[in-house]
Amino acid sequence: MHQALELHHHAQEKTLKRFFSPEHDKHMVKLQPGDVYVSSDDELIATGLGSCIAACIWDPLSQIGGMNHFMLPLKREEAESTWTPEQHLSRAARYGNYAMEILINSLLQQGAVKNRLRVKLFGGGNIMGQNIAIGRKNIDFVRQYVINEQLPLVSEDLGLAFPRRVLFEPRTGKAWVKKIQSLSQQELVAEETQYNQRLLQESYDDGADEQDVELF
Repeated sequence: MHQALELHHHAQEKTLKRFFSPEHDKHMVKLQPGDVYVSSDDELIATGLGSCIAACIWDPLSQIGGMNHFMLPLKREEAESTWTPEQHLSRAARYGNYAMEILINSLLQQGAVKNRLRVKLFGGGNIMGQNIAIGRKNIDFVRQYVINEQLPLVSEDLGLAFPRRVLFEPRTGKAWVKKIQSLSQQELVAEETQYNQRLLQESYDDGADEQDVELF
């Protein structure tokens, strides 16, 4: 049995929330921004996404998979300006690079093989307002990363103007996406705004309506 791995962008953050879901008859692990989780157990990984991205990556043969939840820290003027992922590799994109690399490396450490890895991408919604296209920048980054790493992209649900709830089954690669309620949307906007501000500060110190579930 492979041991599940959980990692956080901040070492002092609390342990990931775990609970049993009677609806799915499985244990579930909830990710917050900055988290990465890898498992070969028969369980689900869940997260709520606004402008953030979740990459779900798995090895169908080894039946090991994982999810990350990340955002590129961008100031308002950066979010509104013309931008490509390559322009921010030294600052904003390093957070995305870290989130992707730690997920992939954790999978390989647990027995996955890189040329068997498969990817599904979610999030990047424009929920912070039309003038703050952070979601768009996150999408541009993660799509370019997948291309650069030559990882097969199986499916994606990215962009548009609503937040998402994502469930991922790490052993099989199955993923379910649901639009979430407006109250949760407000909470997500507040959470992601605070997270973006925290990442920006680190960078300085360093230098919708309920819908049916869709299967991806």
